[in-house]
Amino acid sequence: MGIVIRVLYNNQNWQSPCKRPGMDSLCSKCFENNNLDIKRPNQADEVCSGLCWEQDICTNYEWGCTPKGRKFGKEAYKGVRVFLIFQQPDHKYTLWGSTKVDGVHVSPTRNLAPYSVGYDDWMRFKHFEPLPRDKWVRDLTAVDLVGESWRTGRYRFITAQQEAELEKRIQGIAPEKPAERAASVLAKSNITLNLTVTPIMYGRLESAANEDGRQIDEIVREAIAEWLKRRSMT
Repeated sequence: MGIVIRVLYNNQNWQSPCKRPGMDSLCSKCFENNNLDIKRPNQADEVCSGLCWEQDICTNYEWGCTPKGRKFGKEAYKGVRVFLIFQQPDHKYTLWGSTKVDGVHVSPTRNLAPYSVGYDDWMRFKHFEPLPRDKWVRDLTAVDLVGESWRTGRYRFITAQQEAELEKRIQGIAPEKPAERAASVLAKSNITLNLTVTPIMYGRLESAANEDGRQIDEIVREAIAEWLKRRSMT
């Protein structure tokens, strides 16, 4: 199990406010009309006048649970691997850092009010530095990172297999291409179910997954397990 966290780009190695953000194309998302809870910079800033969590990730090593009012689930615990990414102007992603969770449900040491108000669940990371730029893993898609599209929310939980794939990418190991004519072997303990759901039901599943930072298939498996458990008790 691992966590992928989507952050904004910072041209000072996530240690201080950006310099000349208006001239840096990778800072473009800070100027977009979106729902990110930040104080936006000005195009003419020599040093960013905005306020965001990204400017001190690698000095305070903390991250708050979003959206407001949500808490990190049971999948977040001390020792879990964390992968940090930012979105490129072409909407693909760059993986720039990796660390581990050092604590969950902690009080933040940052003073970013009012932009920390409402975020009542915080995570602390083990101390780390960004990867050297030549080790950044660029041009990743949401499918590469979390196995499906990623619309809202700033973090996703991933499986152990997905975590291992991202570790390989950091090491410069390209993902293996599936065999063109691979045989499909289905074990009795690992059966694939093809389910057809209505658009309304899928939308509810997607919303639940986004809110909890999980994959849709995890939500479905958990729902099936709970139903079977309740049925066995009747």
